[in-house]
Amino acid sequence: MRALAVSSSGTSEPRVRRRISTLLFASLTGIAGLVLLGLIVMSVRLFEIQADLGKLRDSALPRLVKLAQLSQEASATSSIAPALSTKPTRSEFETLLSRIKDKETSQRALIEELAELFQDQDAARVLRRNGDLLITNLQTLTDVVRQQIVVGKRLENHREFFRRLLAPLSRRGDPGAGPAAQEKAIAEASSPGVAEMASKIAFRILNMLLDPNRARFSRNKSQIEESMRDLVRSLETGAGMSPQRPGGPLAVAQELTQYWSSEKDNIYDDKTAELSNEFKIKALVEENSLIANRLLSSANNEFWRASAELETQIRLVDETTRFTLVSIVVVVIAFGAGNFFVWFVLKGRVFKRLDRMRDALRAYAESRDRTLADPVPDEIGEISASLIHYMGVIDEREAELAEKSSALEQLSNQLAKYLSPQVYDSIFTGKQEVKVASNRKKLTVFFSDIAGFTETADRLESEELTQLLNHYLTEMSRIALDHGATIDKYVGDAIVIFFGDPETRGVKEDALACVEMAIAMRKRMRDLGDVWRESGIERPLQVRMGLHTGYCTVGNFGSEDRMDYTIVGGAVNIASRLEALASPGEILISYETFAHVNDQVYCEERGAIEVRGIAYPVATYEVIDTYESLGRERRRFREHHPHVQLDLDLDAMTSDDRGQAARILRRALDLLDRGDEPESPGQAAKTSTGRERPSGSKGGPGAHLGKAPRGRP
Repeated sequence: MRALAVSSSGTSEPRVRRRISTLLFASLTGIAGLVLLGLIVMSVRLFEIQADLGKLRDSALPRLVKLAQLSQEASATSSIAPALSTKPTRSEFETLLSRIKDKETSQRALIEELAELFQDQDAARVLRRNGDLLITNLQTLTDVVRQQIVVGKRLENHREFFRRLLAPLSRRGDPGAGPAAQEKAIAEASSPGVAEMASKIAFRILNMLLDPNRARFSRNKSQIEESMRDLVRSLETGAGMSPQRPGGPLAVAQELTQYWSSEKDNIYDDKTAELSNEFKIKALVEENSLIANRLLSSANNEFWRASAELETQIRLVDETTRFTLVSIVVVVIAFGAGNFFVWFVLKGRVFKRLDRMRDALRAYAESRDRTLADPVPDEIGEISASLIHYMGVIDEREAELAEKSSALEQLSNQLAKYLSPQVYDSIFTGKQEVKVASNRKKLTVFFSDIAGFTETADRLESEELTQLLNHYLTEMSRIALDHGATIDKYVGDAIVIFFGDPETRGVKEDALACVEMAIAMRKRMRDLGDVWRESGIERPLQVRMGLHTGYCTVGNFGSEDRMDYTIVGGAVNIASRLEALASPGEILISYETFAHVNDQVYCEERGAIEVRGIAYPVATYEVIDTYESLGRERRRFREHHPHVQLDLDLDAMTSDDRGQAARILRRALDLLDRGDEPESPGQAAKTSTGRERPSGSKGGPGAHLGKAPRGRP
């Protein structure tokens, strides 16, 4: 319906539309555009940050790390050279050689990795050249040291020889020597000059071999040559003065001259090589230090250059991050301001009017008061005018629905009288579907009818009979519903009731509720008998009842067009048979029901019956009343085992009965103690007597020992 506005002059004119949607569209578009612009700017900045961080990750940081590692490797490599110059042993030399190889490999790898990271290849070439020089220096130094070790080994052999020659010469004239040594020294005193000369020459040669000074080597060499010539002349002059004893000074001097003449050139060559190698080692160590310093200097320069580049990149990232944060703040402020503006517009143009519309709708819901007019020509005004129109339509529909609801309620109440309340509720609440279906459940079934109803019907007029029967059925139905029963059907004067479907409290509780319902019906029938007598009925109605607990098929039976909610099965037949065998005013139950209620309801056994269609006899019990109604608890003792059944009812026994029961029990215990021993004729007679009449007049009505009747608990 199109809304119309009433002008002040009373004429109806079309209202000019002021669209809320247009205003909201413009506001939201502006906010969205500003937010989108901010997002674009932030995205660009974020991409820049990502690119800068990529440079840091891929170039600057790896270069710094590699340069630091190269500095450490160069320092470690340069520390090997001094260790090589300290005359290492063979094992120490091998260890240092292994370290040199490791450092060479790692240093070359680092330099190659740095060459890939450097944009300036000149710096990479400088690092590579210095690294190669350092490695070459170490290799040369290693070769020289290896030669030095070999030469040193040969010189050590020479030194060891001269030390061995000096040993006997140094023991001459030792005060602490033994008599034999003193005697030997006196005997050799004839050649003291030769021994002393040989000793001095040997010491001088040892000093020469140990002296690292190159200048003194030439001077010591000439002195040794001159002394050796003197020693040779002395030996030639005194060859016949005294016999040469093995190990004596003359023999030692002779051995010295012979060794010197054969090894002199080798000794001079090895010593010269040793001094030369020491000089080379010293020079190579100094060169190694210079090269290492140049490599470290190059690495440090590149490190600081990379650090400066890293700081520059970090500064750019910081600036970009700050700009991005400022952009985010601006976007957030703009977004908040835009939202506030939209909220302000909505509050003035929408929310307040919606509140008025809500209050008007609430007033209409409570009192049907139509105060929903809105003069503003926009969407809310159109909705208000439409709602006013719909209110009129709703009023018309409600009037129609009220009439139909009243008719449906009356019809529902009428239909409910044809169904049990439980079935009615389950259908109308959706718990049960209205279709032909059934299931098996354990129920307690109740049958009742009026004894002698045909004779009563002949005595009464039809109006009186109808009133009497309806009164009876109404009272019985009320009691059944009070106990939660499901009324199946009325068959003339008979009532069919069951417990356990569609609602159940458990098999035991259902059976107890059914028996209590039957007791209540019997009590009510006694009260109704007085009422009916006072109303002129000579013979009031008397009811007989039968109950049985068992499995039944319960559900909807019939066709799709018409069905009945009922029960079928053997349990139904047994309940019907029990009701037919009951006396007027009597409640007859089966053992299956008795087993569930005997702890609260007092019953008396009535024997077994045969039921057509049932292959076994059915034990029956008459319901007397509940123990609570009887006003006392029945003291009974029951035990059932294979071949042993004991039933004591103390309240029903006299003192004589109790004495005879005690004698029977003692006799039974005596038989159990003897086991399989044969009995004497007198004992057998006593036993037979005790078994023949366990519950007769002599045994009392409350004691039973032996085989109980079928169905007895």
